[in-house]
Amino acid sequence: MQQSDTKGANVLESGIESPRLLSETDLELIDALQIDPRASWIDVAAVTGADPATAARRWRRLNSRGEAWTTVALGQRQMHAMSMAFLEIDCEAGAAAEVGGTLARAGHLITVQHVASGHDLFVIAVAASMPALADYLLMDLPRVPGVVKVRPHVATRVFDASRRWRLRVLPPRSAGALARRQRPPESTRQMDEIDRLLFKALLADGRTAYSELAAVVGVSERTVQRRLSRLVAAGDIDFRCDVARPHAGWHSSAVLWLRMPDGLLEETGRALLEWPETRTCAALAGKRNMLLTVGLHAVGDLHPLVVRLEERFPYVSVADRQIVLRQSKLYGRLLDRFGRCAGVVPVDPWSLSPRG
Repeated sequence: MQQSDTKGANVLESGIESPRLLSETDLELIDALQIDPRASWIDVAAVTGADPATAARRWRRLNSRGEAWTTVALGQRQMHAMSMAFLEIDCEAGAAAEVGGTLARAGHLITVQHVASGHDLFVIAVAASMPALADYLLMDLPRVPGVVKVRPHVATRVFDASRRWRLRVLPPRSAGALARRQRPPESTRQMDEIDRLLFKALLADGRTAYSELAAVVGVSERTVQRRLSRLVAAGDIDFRCDVARPHAGWHSSAVLWLRMPDGLLEETGRALLEWPETRTCAALAGKRNMLLTVGLHAVGDLHPLVVRLEERFPYVSVADRQIVLRQSKLYGRLLDRFGRCAGVVPVDPWSLSPRG
């Protein structure tokens, strides 16, 4: 059966469109940038076997098709300082797509997914303070047309929110050569207005050059470089490289709600970060006291994963689970039905403020 490539997807004779699977060389390039999203093309070329110009050209092609992109993310210190909630949202009949599109345009709602079973939408919300988040959840979100019910689950500890997930196709030695070295911060002061401007300037492209950032923020290149180094070292920001997951063979995903003894949350969360399927893992303030979102190569992989989970952690019970039907938004990126970037809504946890 003949196939032709159209906008990064394959169109079969039957008219059914399917995602174009990326080549091994493309996957290696993306994996390298997942390890260090701001690595020089010289360093990337050294571990992928391509010359720097070819690596840069391949990246521009992937990025222009929306198949891969880089951005800035909140670091671990900021994740601990901010308030995050995972929302189960019920919608009026037939309104889920419209509600999902509305919520996807909000900067403080960093991820929006349509799920099967139990409720219509799974959404991740983040705000600079609990009062600001509470005002939004209690007064604003319930008034969105089409929203029927909101069940928020407040995170007490976020182990990871997809920052460390990677394809893992590079050999360990090559991955180790690119691994970023942890450095002690020059200062532990909190982010100021210039830092936030840098964060927002990097959201559209995490590889934005120091010269461009300096022009946007109004400081010298050296100041930009020094501030970014400090922000990363202090855990205020991090960088991430995302891929249109169906194009990389990850065709499905799921949300799992777990129960376990509170005293084992930390140990379990850290262990789950090592699983290649783990995307987001967080402790919650509720009877279902851990959230785990996972990537799957196929829907049928969910049951073996649950079995492995319960065998590895016999004290864990899976209270509920939902297959993701479609992801509309991933950390500030609007996605099409094949997971490709179709637009940018900058992540802005500071956009919510408590009402006086």
